[in-house]
Amino acid sequence: MTTAWTKVRVALFGLGLLALAFSVGRRAFQLQVREAAQLRGWAENNYLRDIQIAPRRGRILDRKGHELATTADLDSIFCNPRQLAHVPDGSRELAKALHLDVRELDKSLAAKKELYFAWVKRRVTPEESRAVAALELPGVGMRKEPRRVYPSGTLAATVVGHAGLDGRGLEGVELGFDAALQGTGMELVGVHDRLGRDLLVDGAIDSSSSAGKDLVLSLDRYLTYETERVLAETVRKHNAKAGMSVMLDPHTGEILAMASVPTYNPNDPADAIKRGARNRTITDAFEPGSTLKTFTFAAALDAGKVKPEDRFDCQMGKLMVGKFRIRDDHPKGVLTAAEVFKHSSNIGTVKIARRLGKQGLWKALDRFGFGRPTWLGLPGERRGILRPVSRWGEIEFATHAFGQGLTVTPVQLAAAFGAIAAHGMYHPPRLALYYVGKDGTKEPVLRQPEAPGDTRVMSERASRTLLGIMQGVTEGGTAKAAAIAGYPVAGKTGTAQKVTNGRYDPSKYLSSFVGIVPANAPRLVIAVMIDEPQKIHYGGVVAAPAFKAIAETALRYLGVAPTAPLVVKGKPASKSEAKAAEAEPDGPGVDEPAAVVAGDEGALDDGALAEQDEAQEARLAPSGAAVLLPDFTGMSMGEAIRAARKAGVGLLPSGGGLAVGQTPKPGAVPAGTLCRVSFQRAGG
Repeated sequence: MTTAWTKVRVALFGLGLLALAFSVGRRAFQLQVREAAQLRGWAENNYLRDIQIAPRRGRILDRKGHELATTADLDSIFCNPRQLAHVPDGSRELAKALHLDVRELDKSLAAKKELYFAWVKRRVTPEESRAVAALELPGVGMRKEPRRVYPSGTLAATVVGHAGLDGRGLEGVELGFDAALQGTGMELVGVHDRLGRDLLVDGAIDSSSSAGKDLVLSLDRYLTYETERVLAETVRKHNAKAGMSVMLDPHTGEILAMASVPTYNPNDPADAIKRGARNRTITDAFEPGSTLKTFTFAAALDAGKVKPEDRFDCQMGKLMVGKFRIRDDHPKGVLTAAEVFKHSSNIGTVKIARRLGKQGLWKALDRFGFGRPTWLGLPGERRGILRPVSRWGEIEFATHAFGQGLTVTPVQLAAAFGAIAAHGMYHPPRLALYYVGKDGTKEPVLRQPEAPGDTRVMSERASRTLLGIMQGVTEGGTAKAAAIAGYPVAGKTGTAQKVTNGRYDPSKYLSSFVGIVPANAPRLVIAVMIDEPQKIHYGGVVAAPAFKAIAETALRYLGVAPTAPLVVKGKPASKSEAKAAEAEPDGPGVDEPAAVVAGDEGALDDGALAEQDEAQEARLAPSGAAVLLPDFTGMSMGEAIRAARKAGVGLLPSGGGLAVGQTPKPGAVPAGTLCRVSFQRAGG
């Protein structure tokens, strides 16, 4: 009995063990095979996280290597919502330190209460980072993330644009060249603990391998600064809606300055749209008005249809074309072709255009680049309007001759004037010059396939004749305010009525002046447009003085010697002064002249520089000849030394950083003059 019962119990126990083993095996099969993928995913969600490493965006530099846009590593604040929820007033203190709305922060964290990781605020200021660290809140941490920074603030902002928090370009150069600047992102797998803290990252974090390329622009930081400053003063003086300006080297097409007012701060771009800040030099197309007469004359001279001495009856300011009457603001009788341009006669210009014919005028405007984009690579560029010649009636033919019925952008107009300055060669405007890789190699930025190449648009003979005619505008013509002592200026004013609701608005004008300087050896083309100036609206009164202020600074900065006799203290220069003033200018390049300096300027301290320049002063032999003292403002010490030696003056520097003042002031001085220049570092 006992033995039988024992056997039964053993059997039952064995069956129990077998059933248990079967149950365990079945469960194991279910967990390890059937549900393995799902369970693995749940587990990895708890301790693994994909970490997105944003690439370091390439810098944007001006032509001399100054940073217009760069990338800085800033702290981003994160937290473990589960842990922070148990800290009394934790979210309130965190919100205060980060200048956040506490209710919005509580709402955001409540939605993520089941998570172990949540961003609180990304890319905070150093002050905010220190404030958070001082709180020592459990579950709150920091991680470095790259953020786009614009060291010069508003300088060239409408051209450079800005990038978003995700490192992608949103406006301007940042958007137009985003692919090269952005680089490629990285994704790494990280292990973190139950509090969301990173414990291990699979692989070394080296974002340099995925970094974007640096982009070098043709812009000059100082010339852009001065252009923006003068433009802002002009807009403010005339209570205008906006202003825009383009400065370029006519022999290369390189844009040295591109400015629009109003502007904005790309470090905080929230109010850009509200302020109306945009790159108006490419986005705003307008009727050019009388500035377009330049190309009517260019076409007629090139085709041999007119000579400067040919005479035209301007009919005392009244001409009927069909049922339409064309008039001149300043009625004239018989004028030579050169005088027609000098006094900007609409009637005389129409008669010159008739010698050329509709097809001849249309083809010339097309050759000079009107009606098509310049392919700078920037988003939002307008192509302007140049209607087919088949749609021109007699009145359209007449109005096109003096700048109505078509639209252009400031950069188109500047580039077209550049062709005249380059003696008939059209060089498409250029903004992006080359990329610089992480190893320092340079890669030219290729023009887009649609972009035209360098093209001859008129003969050299005709362009030189036209440049001579254009000088009359600043020598007793409509733009006397654009004249610059020592430098002949060729140019053209424009005063165009704006169209409102399909009709010309007598209260809204766009005032413009485009100038070439020096006219006898062109180095710069500068276009200035002021949108809706109040009370006074003539281009020769509003825009021409702004051109002069910009051009004078640029010529001194670039070390361009005078090409015409100087006037010293209201009197003509002496023979020796004139000889010095007529010195041959440098070639067509716009970079500063090569330095003739012993040793490495960058390695010298202020005292050594002072001693070096005192020695240089001793070597200068004052001859009494007049030379042009440059404006050193904004130059580094090395740049100032080179400019001074090029000009033939001595330099006695003090301080360090950028030049902020000088004695004597810029202008004509005897050769060998010692100039004292004070330098100051940013924030000093």
